[in-house]
Amino acid sequence: MSKLRKSSKQKLSAGCIGAGIVGMIFVSYLILNTHQMSEIRKQAEVEAEQKWKLYEQEQRTAKTGWAVVRDISPGEQITSNDLKGIKVPGSQAPSNLLANKNEVSGTTAKIELKKGSVLTSAMITAKEPTPKDLRNRELKVVVLPSSLKSGDEVDIRIQFPTGQDYILLSKKKISRLEGPIVWVTMNEQEILSLSSAIVDAYLHKASIYALTYVDPQFQPKAIPTYPPNAQVLALMNSDPNLVRVAEQKLSKQLRDSLENAIGSSNNVISTPAERVLSEEVAAQHAGTAIEDAASGIDDTGSEEQDHKEQTKILTQGGSSDPYAK
Repeated sequence: MSKLRKSSKQKLSAGCIGAGIVGMIFVSYLILNTHQMSEIRKQAEVEAEQKWKLYEQEQRTAKTGWAVVRDISPGEQITSNDLKGIKVPGSQAPSNLLANKNEVSGTTAKIELKKGSVLTSAMITAKEPTPKDLRNRELKVVVLPSSLKSGDEVDIRIQFPTGQDYILLSKKKISRLEGPIVWVTMNEQEILSLSSAIVDAYLHKASIYALTYVDPQFQPKAIPTYPPNAQVLALMNSDPNLVRVAEQKLSKQLRDSLENAIGSSNNVISTPAERVLSEEVAAQHAGTAIEDAASGIDDTGSEEQDHKEQTKILTQGGSSDPYAK
């Protein structure tokens, strides 16, 4: 009986010790878990506080922008109904963000704009959409300033031997320049006006020349003053090849003037060797010129006859001056 009690007491003691150990482990786990949770809570609070401060800072530095509420195609005009004001965080706002609605409304999209796109100055243009009749035109008959360079803006004028001087094309940007040849953009009306001026210059020995603007950003566009001649337009309609012929003649005249200027500058010969070489080149050119003259007598006569007929058509009104009243 005493042995049984002793065994029970030992088991009970062992159970209490085991329960105590388990309890200590559980308490230790609870303490550690509570400490970890406290650390996680503190870290979360710090992160939340940092995010809130960052949010407040972004709200203070946020910029107003404008987004489109529909898809807009390139070249399409943007109206005030297409815009929705938004707030863009300062850290995400591009430097060319448009904040003023008046800067956006009425402009034209340069690129395709998807719904929700935030507008910047690189996406739009204040210029009107490109006209459907705008074309690039190569000009070979214009006397150009010696300092002209690509990108300059010029007025193209026509001057008659009588002293009359008219603005033909106003504030045209030189999109491309190769020697005496330039490229500009013109609409249909300007192309017709230029064609009339080329024929006028051919028939009346006028000069078509260009003048650059001093400060094109601030100087307004000049108003064209050249009146296309009705008789010249009628002559152009009767002879579709007249403009091409006139342009070729004027281009040849400009080239001849250039070669004469080059020849004048080369007349200064300083050494005997240069004199001998110059005489040989002159002799070769003289022989070629004689052959060309012999073969071109008939062509010259026909050209002079065509010119007389064209002049006769223009002077039927009694005056050789296309602007005489």
